[in-house]
Amino acid sequence: MHRCSYLNPLRQPLRRPSAASRQGSFLLPRGVQSLAFMKEGCQKRRRAPVLATGKVKDAATAPANNGAQKPAITQAWKEVLELQKNGTTWTGKITAVNKGGVVVDVNGLRGFIPMSRLDPGRLPKTDFALEDIEGLVGQPVSAKVIQVNIPSRQLVLSEQATMVEQLAASLQTGDVVEGIVTRTTDYGAFVSLRSPDGNLHGAVGLIHITELSWDKVMTPEDVVQPGSLVHCKVIKVDKEKLHINLSLKQMESDPLLENLDGLLPLDTGSVTSVPANLPAAIEDLCAALANEPGVESVDIGRQVEEKRAVSQDLELWISKEVVKDGYNLVVRTGRLVQEIHVTTDLPSEGMKESVQRVLRQLV
Repeated sequence: MHRCSYLNPLRQPLRRPSAASRQGSFLLPRGVQSLAFMKEGCQKRRRAPVLATGKVKDAATAPANNGAQKPAITQAWKEVLELQKNGTTWTGKITAVNKGGVVVDVNGLRGFIPMSRLDPGRLPKTDFALEDIEGLVGQPVSAKVIQVNIPSRQLVLSEQATMVEQLAASLQTGDVVEGIVTRTTDYGAFVSLRSPDGNLHGAVGLIHITELSWDKVMTPEDVVQPGSLVHCKVIKVDKEKLHINLSLKQMESDPLLENLDGLLPLDTGSVTSVPANLPAAIEDLCAALANEPGVESVDIGRQVEEKRAVSQDLELWISKEVVKDGYNLVVRTGRLVQEIHVTTDLPSEGMKESVQRVLRQLV
């Protein structure tokens, strides 16, 4: 009787290990020649050392083969972080240039200043090639650290930040500066400011959209465009955050703050006669003022109609005009500007409180 044997097709035939593939009592996988080969492969797949926080250690702080640290590099990174934290200006020299910017040596670390962060005065006015800026190598430069990434060994600086700091230190609220609009956004226009030496060094200020004009502005492009030369008034300087806020509209007189003689000329030939029927809002205002404690009488004065309507809301302010028996008030509603004379012996603060109470009643 013939006996048949069935073999599993998935089962691999056994092979007797050769002497070359045996290491003591261990049977090595096929293709592996020695334990040394396996050890080398495991070392290649070993992950980078991990700190307790889960962050990968920087190569600068990871122990060397002998377990020793590299204090010089570690200290250099600490000093760079201090520069960034304190906003301290670093001064050194440009060591190399490339298409993206310039390279500097910061305490032995490779730092980088992008072209967009360099003083524009260093660069040619038009398009330039790399060989056109090779002369920057060796030039001194002052910059601020704006980005530090130790794991990736990235160190980015800005020379323009130093320029902004220097200009901000010399500016005061109310100063008038000249500049060129570099770009516009939904919320305003950025202006490259001219420094005291007459050059543009990259210091930039912002004109908020509400400071572009006394008229309502839908988009900044309605007033200025990139490349426009403008004269602006400084309205705020944040020397800590290095922000410079500017105003274009304050270079003109505020229609709401014009003096009374300018707004309502004393030349009777140019003054419109007072109409018999005043706007209801002004009548209500006069009646409310007459009921205020300390007010003896309220009389209608001069009236003019402006060329443009600044606001459709009723606006009221006290004129700086000196009046012996009281105060002159000016009311604006649309294009109509009306003078109101209030006879009273109230002090200025008392008159202001009365005006505020009346405005609250009318709202």
